[in-house]
Amino acid sequence: MALVSIMAAMSNDARVRALAAPREWAATATLPPEIIARLLADVDVIARRMTRRIAAELALPAQFRGIGYLRTITSACRDALRTLVRLLRDGRGLRTADLQRLGSMGAQQAEMGVPLEVLLAAYRLAARVVWRELIGESAGLDSLPPATVIAVTGQVLEYLDEISGAVGSAYLETREVLMRRRDLDRDRILQRLVAGDVSPELRRLAAASDLDLQPPYLVLACSIGSEEAERAIERVLRPRGVLMVGDQAGTWIALVPGRNGVSGVLDEAERTAPGSVRWGIGPLATALDDVAEGARRAREALRVGARLDPSARAWDDAAVGIFATLATDPDAMRRYVHHVLGGVLAVPPSRSAPLLETLEALLVTPSLNDAAALLGLHRHTVVYRTRRLAELGVAIEEPAAPHRLWLALQCRRLLAATDPAGAAAPG
Repeated sequence: MALVSIMAAMSNDARVRALAAPREWAATATLPPEIIARLLADVDVIARRMTRRIAAELALPAQFRGIGYLRTITSACRDALRTLVRLLRDGRGLRTADLQRLGSMGAQQAEMGVPLEVLLAAYRLAARVVWRELIGESAGLDSLPPATVIAVTGQVLEYLDEISGAVGSAYLETREVLMRRRDLDRDRILQRLVAGDVSPELRRLAAASDLDLQPPYLVLACSIGSEEAERAIERVLRPRGVLMVGDQAGTWIALVPGRNGVSGVLDEAERTAPGSVRWGIGPLATALDDVAEGARRAREALRVGARLDPSARAWDDAAVGIFATLATDPDAMRRYVHHVLGGVLAVPPSRSAPLLETLEALLVTPSLNDAAALLGLHRHTVVYRTRRLAELGVAIEEPAAPHRLWLALQCRRLLAATDPAGAAAPG
């Protein structure tokens, strides 16, 4: 609180005399004994007056207008005022125990959920009331020497600064603890939900933690490149109503509210942390009972999609889910790869690698010329390799061959991601 706020509360004559007086801030000034006695006798009355002003002039949220809460305000005002008057009487500064006791009001307000701006506004208003009661008109301001007004005002300012600092620090420290505790509670609830717990107990815990679980949710799994990117993405997605929870090592599960929010979430994450996030897109969970299965399928889409196409940023369960099913039986995939590509895989890797690269280019382009352009090779080289593939049992011209070969290449890629040697081993 600035000196100008105190001076603004003074009468014009008193303000002129105070401004003209020497700034003897270091001197210890005392109010007349009769004023000290009156203030100590009227502490309860003044505290109630302060509370009424706070209730009347501040936009207190509805839950803080009850008698019980206003009594806590009166008690805090009484304690702070009585301490100040005694300090002015004794001429000593605030002790550590005083600061801790008075500052605890900030922790109490944080625990009750009082907004910080409301708390600070209440202290500013209470400061004006305190000054008027101490050396305002009712205390006979115009009869006090200007030096006393200035000195006592300085002591009041110092006192209010120390108290407001202690209250603010206690408030912020407590709020941080409460937020960490709330986040931990929310994480535990979401982890249980993702694991399949939809019990009445879990729903009660969610309600108690202000965690509003309202399906439908699009269920996503994501891997994020760094802790810094994790924090940044969580900060931008939470305001969109996205619920994020740490999942298995290196992955998160995100519940996106509604039916059509995926593209916006992916774009926002990419803008926030470019190139840091990969997504597995699971199905829509229309009820809480569907969340666990949606999370499983999203994880599989992320795991399998990263093997099939490492350059992509997102893989949809609807597109790659079939490969997740195939990946559960690696022996069957290995036999299929050997059946379709065995002739090529039997030659040394230095010769099979360019042949397989050419085969993939032929499958994703409409012509030999386009395949050559994609590979950066002369057309004749591609023609030669195509003939060599045919000699090794891979004839791409057959009508059903492209589908069979493409599936074999995908299976080989899945196998290579976990067992590079096994991808080429015969069944």
